Amino acid sequence: MNIVNNIENSFYPEVYSQSLPLNTDLSLCLLKKTRLAKYVLAVRDFDSDLDVKTQIANARKLIQQQTSAMWLFKEIGTYIVFVCDELPDLAESQLEIDRTGFHAVIVQGVHLVSKSGAHLFNHSKWLNKSFGGTESIASRLVNSAI
Repeated sequence: MNIVNNIENSFYPEVYSQSLPLNTDLSLCLLKKTRLAKYVLAVRDFDSDLDVKTQIANARKLIQQQTSAMWLFKEIGTYIVFVCDELPDLAESQLEIDRTGFHAVIVQGVHLVSKSGAHLFNHSKWLNKSFGGTESIASRLVNSAI
């Protein structure tokens, strides 16, 4: 079983109730709806030839296409997970997350997970407090890679 299947089995259907059929270059796109909000966990292969900022922007566009997200009316909070053979030499601060909600796809967390289980991530915080089950998501991702 590969890491993408492990991630899907770890989150679907317990945490994210829908696994969307893919029509983009995403490896996995899981969706969770609450009363007023939608959340996505999207998985994509990491491309060591592109800088991470570009890859996050590209993933945001793919998620917007996949979910038909629209700013102001149909925003989606997103965790982007990049799967790689080995973690690149990056700092947490280079994994840019959104500081405001003024986007159709609001990047709340960026994760890099290697096939060996090494993990680097950055989550949005408010007054140094993380919300939305970020610790649970991070630990599930690490366990999925092992």
